[in-house]
Amino acid sequence: MGVAAENQKRKFSGIAYSGEPIQGHYYWGDVIFDLESMQIDTPLAALLDHDTGRRVGVVTQFSKDNVTGLKVDGDLLSNQFGQQVAQDSDEGFPWQMSVYIDPASIEEVERGQVVVNGRTLQAPITIFRGGRIREVSFCALGADDNTKAVAASHSPKQFTQPEDTDVTELEQAKAAQAKAEKERDDAVTELNKFKADKREEDIKALETSLNKQFSAEEKKSYTNMDDSAFAFMSQQLKQFSASSTPLAVQPQQQQIPPQFAHLFSHQATGGQGGGQGQGGNQGSALDQAFNQFAAAQQGAKQ
Repeated sequence: MGVAAENQKRKFSGIAYSGEPIQGHYYWGDVIFDLESMQIDTPLAALLDHDTGRRVGVVTQFSKDNVTGLKVDGDLLSNQFGQQVAQDSDEGFPWQMSVYIDPASIEEVERGQVVVNGRTLQAPITIFRGGRIREVSFCALGADDNTKAVAASHSPKQFTQPEDTDVTELEQAKAAQAKAEKERDDAVTELNKFKADKREEDIKALETSLNKQFSAEEKKSYTNMDDSAFAFMSQQLKQFSASSTPLAVQPQQQQIPPQFAHLFSHQATGGQGGGQGQGGNQGSALDQAFNQFAAAQQGAKQ
C-alpha cells in the first residue's frame, strides 16, 4: 500500500490475540482469553513491549471472532517509537503483538475438557473471562506467537534521528525504569495473591485442627497478621486447645490467700478423732475451714 500524502498518518493493522491458548505461561501454565466476553474500548493505547514510556500509536477500531481472533487497526504516532515500528516494518521486520488484559474472573479447569473460542481444550487450563484490554503492544516476540502486525505502507521512508543523544539516552533510561517498575509491581501483585491464598488455606486448616468455626472478624484479623505473628498465634491456640482437654476429671484445688492459711493448717479428716463417718452434719474439717474463711470474710465486710 502507498501513502496518499507525505503528512498523512501512517496506519497499522494486526492480530493482537489469535484466540488460541498461550502455552507455558510462567504463572498460569496454559491460559486462554475468552473472546466472547472480552471488552475493549477505543481509542486504545498501542505501546512498544508494554512500556508506557514508549508510545507507538492509537487503536481506532477492532473486530473479534473465533476464526480471526482480535484484530486491531489504528494510527502510528510521529514520535521516534512510531517511526521505529514503521521503518522496521518497511524493511520487513515481522512484528508480533501482545495484549495487556485485566480479567473480570479467572476459571481454573483442573480436569476434563472445555470449549472456549470455538476450540475444545483439554485440562488443565486457565480461562480469563470478561477480560478488559488495557493496551496492545508491538513486540519482537509475543506470548501468542500467532499474532502479527504491519504498518500500512511498505514503501521505504527515511526518518531523521534525534540529534541530541543525551535526550535520547535519558528517554531510554526513563523507559527502562518504567519497565522495571511495572515488572516489579506485577511480581508484587502475584506474590500478594499467592500469600493471601496460602493464608486462607492456613486459616481453614487451623479451624479444622481446633474444631472451631472462626467469625468473619476473626478471619479478617488473622488475614492481616504478618507471617510470624500468625504462626505464633496458631501455635498458642493449638497448645491451649490441647491443654484444655483433660484426660480425667481432677479435683479442683482451692487457692488460699496467705493471710488465711492458718485456717487450713490441719488435715481435712472427719474430725479430731480421725473417724471418717463422724460429724456428717458439720462436714469435713476442710469444709469447716472454708466456712470459717467465709465467716471471716463476712465479718471483715461488716
